[in-house]
Amino acid sequence: MPSEKGFPASRSPRLLRLSQSSGWICAGLLCAGALWAQADQASEKLRQAREFVIAGKPEQAIPIYQELVGAVPNNPELLTDLCIAEFKAKRYRDAIGHAQAALRLRPDLLSANLFLGASYVGLDESAAAIPPLNKVLRTQPNDHNARLMLAQALSGAKRYEEATQQFGKLSELVPDNPKVWYGLGQTYDRLSQRTRGERKKYRELAQQAYDRLMRLPRSSEAYVHAAELRAESGEWAEAARQWREALKLAPDDGRIRTGLVWALYRSRDYEAALALIEGMRKGDADSAELNFLSGASWLNLEEPEKSIPYLEKAVGADSHSLPAQGALGQALLKTGRAKDAIPHLKAALPIDEDGSGHFQLFRAYKIAGQGEAAKQALSDYKGFTKRLRLANP
Repeated sequence: MPSEKGFPASRSPRLLRLSQSSGWICAGLLCAGALWAQADQASEKLRQAREFVIAGKPEQAIPIYQELVGAVPNNPELLTDLCIAEFKAKRYRDAIGHAQAALRLRPDLLSANLFLGASYVGLDESAAAIPPLNKVLRTQPNDHNARLMLAQALSGAKRYEEATQQFGKLSELVPDNPKVWYGLGQTYDRLSQRTRGERKKYRELAQQAYDRLMRLPRSSEAYVHAAELRAESGEWAEAARQWREALKLAPDDGRIRTGLVWALYRSRDYEAALALIEGMRKGDADSAELNFLSGASWLNLEEPEKSIPYLEKAVGADSHSLPAQGALGQALLKTGRAKDAIPHLKAALPIDEDGSGHFQLFRAYKIAGQGEAAKQALSDYKGFTKRLRLANP
C-alpha cells in the first residue's frame, strides 16, 4: 500500500465548516431591492435573483446579478448581493473579488465584510479572514455567525488561545449549537498538543466540550467526533460508518466526504473510495488529496497504469506531498518506467518506515542500468534495515 504518512489519518473537518453553517446566514442580507423600485425590469430581475438564492439555487442567481452589476457597476449593495450568491455557490474566490470591490466603494458595509471573511474561511485562508470579521464584530458584537467564523479563522491560523475565547463566548450565547462545542473541543485538543506543561488541563477541557456535544441531539459534528475517535484507534470500518452518518446530516459537506474517502481507503475498500471520489470531482478536480487517493486506490487494486495520471496531478498540485511522490514512483516502476520512477522514489525516502522504499529505489536503479547508483542504494537499504532491527529488537 502506498504510504499515507504526511496526509491526515482521516482527513476530517477538524474545525467547524462553513458548508454546515452557511445556511444560518440570512437571505435578508440581499439588500439592493429598494434601489431598483423605479425600474420595473431591473426590479423584476432583482426579485428573481433573490428568490433563486433563497431557494438554494445560487448558480441561477449569479448571471442575473452579473447583468445588474454590469448595468450599475459602482453599486456596493449589488456587488455584495453578487458576492453572497457566489459564496453560497462555493465560488469563494469570485465572492472575495466582489466583496473587495464593494468595500472599495463603501468600506463600512458590514455584509461585504462578513462574506469577505466567510469566503476566506471557505478557502482555508484563515489569516486573511480575521480582519474583516473583526470589523463586523466591532459594530455588531452579537452577530453569532461572524463570531463563529472568527473562531474558525483564529483556529485555522493556529491562534488557539484566541479561538477558545471566541468559542467560549459562543458557548454562553448559543449553548445548544453543536458546532460551538465541537470547535471548542478541537481547539483545546490543539492546545494540549502544543502546551506540554498544561497538556492534562487542556485534554480535560476538550473532553468536557465533547461531552457537551454528545449530550445534544445527534448532529453531524457528533458523528464526526465519533469517526475521529474510531480513526485514532485504527477502527477504519467503524470510522467509515460514522462518517456516513455525518454525511446524511450534512450531504453537501465536502470535508465530511473526504473524511469518508480516507476511512474507506484505510479500510482497503478501494472500489467504494473511488466511487465516492468520482462524485466529488466536479467541485475539486485539481485537489492534490483527492488525486492522491484516486491514484493510490488504483495502485492498490493492481492497476498502476490507471493510477499514474491521478498521481501525476497530485504531485503537480503539491510537489511536497511525499506520499504522492512515493506512490507515483511505485506506479512508474511497476509499468516498466524505472528511470522515470527514480526521482519520485528518492523524494519519498524520508517517509519510508520499513525499508520497502529503499529497496524499490535499488530496483529502479538496477533496472535502469545505473550500476553504481544501484550498488549505493543497496548499501543504503541494508544499513536502513539494520538500524530498524537494532531499534526494534
